[in-house]
Amino acid sequence: MKEGLSLKDIDALLKFLPFFRDKGNIFYTIDKTDLLYPHRYAANVHKFFEVLYKNKIIYNFDWGSWQEEAINYYNNPELLKKADITTLRKLLTLHVRKDRFCDGHFGQIIKSGHLPKILERLEDIRKTMAEKRS
Repeated sequence: MKEGLSLKDIDALLKFLPFFRDKGNIFYTIDKTDLLYPHRYAANVHKFFEVLYKNKIIYNFDWGSWQEEAINYYNNPELLKKADITTLRKLLTLHVRKDRFCDGHFGQIIKSGHLPKILERLEDIRKTMAEKRS
């Protein structure tokens, strides 16, 4: 696992925050002819996935056994306000990987506001990192 993230890594993710905050955006469509994988994500969502992988935010760990912990962060946004970078990376990894097995999972994470909250926490961490450097 890549230890920590650089400001550059975080900035690459935060560029998407306005997009995910705007509930007026279309994040996905449903292809009713595809019974197995009907969700079609918008181009910006695919770009976000690319940035997650390119910057090595997504990493190998047993995300399946960590799902109960992730549910706690989903159900209690106050916990998210105290999450560290490792926890945020775990959440992002879990949500991206779970979408491969549960079509539409990532769309629900966006729609529910959970993804913007993860990115907002990352934004707070970024501010603290920048302050420490100055």
